[in-house]
Amino acid sequence: MVTLVAACTAGTAGGGSPAGNSGKDAGGPASAGDSSKFLTFFPCCSWGTTWSYNPYNVNQLGIQNDFISMRLAIVKSPSLTEFIPQLADKWAVENGKLNVHLRDDAKWQDGTPVTSKDLHDTAILNGLRGDGFWSDITGVDIVDEKTVAFTLKEGQPESLAKLDILNSIRPYPSSVYGKLVTDELKQDVVKYFRTLQQNPEQAAKLPEFKRMGDAFKNLAQLKVDKLIGNGPFQLENITTKEAKLVKWSGFWDADKIKFAGIRYLNGATQTVYPQLFSGNVHLSNVYMPPPILNRWKSTPESNTALPLGFGFTIVFNSNQKPLDSKAVRQALAYVIPRQQISEAAYGTDEAAGGTWKEVITGISPTLEKLYLKPEQLEKLNKYPVDLAKATTLLQGEGFTKKGDQWIKPDGKPFTLTFTANAETTDIVTSFNSAAKALTAFGIKSQVNATSGAQQDADQHNGDFQAGMAFVGGSNPIAMYNSLLGPGYNFTRLGNYAGKRGIGFGPKKNVPGLGEVDVVSTIDQQVRTVEPGEEMNKQVWNWAQMVNEEVPYIWYATKVYQFPFSTKEFTNWPPLGDNKSSELWDIISADMNGGLSLAMQQGYITPK
Repeated sequence: MVTLVAACTAGTAGGGSPAGNSGKDAGGPASAGDSSKFLTFFPCCSWGTTWSYNPYNVNQLGIQNDFISMRLAIVKSPSLTEFIPQLADKWAVENGKLNVHLRDDAKWQDGTPVTSKDLHDTAILNGLRGDGFWSDITGVDIVDEKTVAFTLKEGQPESLAKLDILNSIRPYPSSVYGKLVTDELKQDVVKYFRTLQQNPEQAAKLPEFKRMGDAFKNLAQLKVDKLIGNGPFQLENITTKEAKLVKWSGFWDADKIKFAGIRYLNGATQTVYPQLFSGNVHLSNVYMPPPILNRWKSTPESNTALPLGFGFTIVFNSNQKPLDSKAVRQALAYVIPRQQISEAAYGTDEAAGGTWKEVITGISPTLEKLYLKPEQLEKLNKYPVDLAKATTLLQGEGFTKKGDQWIKPDGKPFTLTFTANAETTDIVTSFNSAAKALTAFGIKSQVNATSGAQQDADQHNGDFQAGMAFVGGSNPIAMYNSLLGPGYNFTRLGNYAGKRGIGFGPKKNVPGLGEVDVVSTIDQQVRTVEPGEEMNKQVWNWAQMVNEEVPYIWYATKVYQFPFSTKEFTNWPPLGDNKSSELWDIISADMNGGLSLAMQQGYITPK
């Protein structure tokens, strides 16, 4: 599974209806100081879609979130080893097993207790879609009514297993999904992943693998009539435009939640901006370009949190000619003016959404400072705009130029199409700028701005040339894995099993590692390499490879903007001198989880 950063850019709040302050009837504005007041929240990114209450359905797009269905724990940001308890209240590694204990007072929203069977069955079913924690373990078993033991594979670092299990698993009620978990299915899952850890090619040929695929189809098709969560809010209603969440009195910390519900909406920027300025929207993560940001700064009771950023990348389909050529991808890197395309969308104000990234390493500038030395960065190719070098590279691959058009070795014009989510208007702006530069160079280029669902499907299926992707998080190896690993590159399991994705590799020469299978190697490393000297070493290996091979280009580092208003809500998470804090950093890395955590801690109070 690939976890994409939930990052709303300009226009990504697409499709929602106008939102105001709502009382329990969601009909009209709540009066000031009314404890039934709803917080209007604009999330990301794919509303206007047919929804499913089944989290394993291909169309489930974020209904199961930390307001409704909680994870075991939330990792602090940018830490990789510190966690804040959620459904699990304690955990420990003993005799090669990570024992996870669930809160005694955790309940499902139908009144039944959350038990170890819920967690156990979820872990088995998550294996059918290839969730990453199965690369860390060789089995999972119920210990008692509230404890589940995850057997770690030999040599598995404890810290990484905790990160994958505690921060990633969101238990679902066994009363709904448990009927699909049989002893035979559990044996198939365990055998497949044990084999996968030893011999990936053999694992794909196992009869257990085919049976798992059939079981996943049945799981994805399961009709779920009601969403039963365990978090601080219940889902009252959902449409293609909005979801309404109401406070659930059975939550263990319900007394700390200070308001009755959330209008969980998405709207086009022309809808969001006026409501921000009028005070009808209390919280958003909509992108604010420089003119909007300046106006927001002058709006009474306006505030903006600017927590840790993430990356916007141009990904290439390395499985499609002529993009299968390293020299061609390098030539494109020399032509695409990264500073220009970033500033076309964000300007030069760091608070206005994004700043361009000079060195192509595949990870963020923040993590470069933590894991790479200055002298290492100086050794890498910065790919400045250099049309002469691009020309030499293309000619070396047999390209010729006739008039103002580059011709491929097969005699056809070299054209390029960028695929983007039409609602991410800042990315569309950047891609249009890149296309203009390429066209001027002689590679006629255009932008295909389509729906988010179509863009995502096309890129996972490998039906694209150049596309868009978000890259974020606190683990540099995981950043590489998000695009080069099995979630986005030669996908193995889940909805896009057997699809090419970006089609990079599968085998490449990686400095320090030699000729390796890219997908399995980086996926294994993200499960085995702990912070320290070894992680620094491997980050340098992959940075050199990405810089040389250019499977994707990190062109802008996004500054995450969270505009919020104190007009009707107070006691927001605090802001430090850098316009962020530990809690806002968590919100940045994990939006729904961080906001749910803030509410659980008593923040965000109606006036």
